[in-house]
Amino acid sequence: MDLTKLSRQDLSKLKSDVERELKKRERREKAAAKKKIQAIAQSAGFSVGELFEEKKPKAAKPASGARAKAKVKFRDPKNAKNTWSGRGRMPKWLAAEIEKGKKKEDFAV
Repeated sequence: MDLTKLSRQDLSKLKSDVERELKKRERREKAAAKKKIQAIAQSAGFSVGELFEEKKPKAAKPASGARAKAKVKFRDPKNAKNTWSGRGRMPKWLAAEIEKGKKKEDFAV
């Protein structure tokens, strides 16, 4: 087929006709492939769903050395946003209160 002799409008129509035909053929080929797969699965005693059943992914494990977030064990009565889990370095607000003579247990939750 010599496309150089076709007008722009004819080429556009040809293009849409080709795309439509390609979609039709793809649908037919998919349907035929599905029938073949179903026949093979049935001959083996399974349904297609059983053969291609996806397993649920396992929950992701934390990175090695990573810990779960610790629960709050100490809270500043003056500012509820100031908390400490008891892990790591003592926060400045708690250290300042202890210097004033209070006990760490006074701030326990």
